[in-house]
Amino acid sequence: MKNEFRSILYKIVTRPIYLLALFSFFLLSCADEDIDISELRGTIVEGATVSLNCEYIFQTDGGRYFVPTFLPAQYKQNGALVFIKGEILDELSDCANLLGDGAFIRIEQISAAN
Repeated sequence: MKNEFRSILYKIVTRPIYLLALFSFFLLSCADEDIDISELRGTIVEGATVSLNCEYIFQTDGGRYFVPTFLPAQYKQNGALVFIKGEILDELSDCANLLGDGAFIRIEQISAAN
């Protein structure tokens, strides 16, 4: 009798835990979309120096311009050489030009380039 009671109690207690674990697994594994992180080297320049009406621009070594969504204060220097890991967003900033320059970049990591 005691073993049957323990067995029933065990099923009652563990079943919701298993269901919660299974639900959590599916919830966390179903992401809307993957983040595509790019690694870029370049220079922080004032927007006015490249005829874009933004405060600061990230110019890659390849010549493309991106607008950081948030640039830490220590990197707000014209001519600062940086290495950025970030996601290039599909959205263009207000200061984008007709050449396609001016897409936003969301910075994940930034450091001084050596």
